[in-house]
Amino acid sequence: MKISTRALAYISILAGASSTAAAEKCLSGSFILEYEGDCDRETLVEVFDDQVFGPAKSSACDGVTAEEELVAQLAAAVPSTTIEEFCANIYKSQPEVPFTDILKKDENMTYEKAFFLGHSSLQEEVETTYEREDGQSTSVLKEDGELVRAHYQGSAQTKKTEWPKLANFASSGTDSHGQPTCTTSAAMCCWTKDRQAADNNGNCNRNTYSKNCVDKDPGDNTNLCFVDMERGEASTGNSGDGLVAFPDDDEGAIHCHGLAWANDVDDSSARYKGNNIFFVSMYDHMYQRGYVENVPGAPMCGW
Repeated sequence: MKISTRALAYISILAGASSTAAAEKCLSGSFILEYEGDCDRETLVEVFDDQVFGPAKSSACDGVTAEEELVAQLAAAVPSTTIEEFCANIYKSQPEVPFTDILKKDENMTYEKAFFLGHSSLQEEVETTYEREDGQSTSVLKEDGELVRAHYQGSAQTKKTEWPKLANFASSGTDSHGQPTCTTSAAMCCWTKDRQAADNNGNCNRNTYSKNCVDKDPGDNTNLCFVDMERGEASTGNSGDGLVAFPDDDEGAIHCHGLAWANDVDDSSARYKGNNIFFVSMYDHMYQRGYVENVPGAPMCGW
């Protein structure tokens, strides 16, 4: 998924700020940096050198590098900060689209909870010509999933999508911003059904939707060995224990896709993990391929 990692940075340094580090500055006065791109030490130093240090450099800065001067300027700022702290605050304040804004059902994630378990109308309905007297199709995925396409082509391209706050993805672990996160920094989705034809994925057949696309298979890319019923209880709510084993490829066609992100919460893979789980679960596999429903005893997506 193509994401614009926009970090529009403004730094205002107060002239005459009183601090221990102020004496180390070779440039005086206030300045503003403005740029679009990732916020990290290398990029920030390059922008500072191009916009401020290079044009304003005088003999007072002989022997001083752009990086050293930027560090001194930030230390003398009010409030004092570092390059790393500054970038962390930039990313923490980035606009984030609530996950409930995608499908616009409600604000308590009821529908999204059902979706990630492998239920909901998007998961369970299949296109049919049996519901209308004129024989026109209903439950057409491209129509029912229009809001998924709209989010992908709209907000998801320029803004962070919120990580879904569901038991599927929650644990006792939190990131450095105090947000719940998977302790493994990874998640996976597995699908057992194909509900859409003519997309070169799975074996749902358009010509016989109503008769031959009710329980069709996704493209098989996974060998499912077993399901630990107890581990799925926290998200599915189904009590049970023991293992359900599938020896000799008895599970049939299963399609799975995993995603992972860096432990550094300011890394782009971690900041946009919400966009990634949306893309994998809702857009790429459901909207584009028609892959839906969960492995019995387990959530459709989880960590």
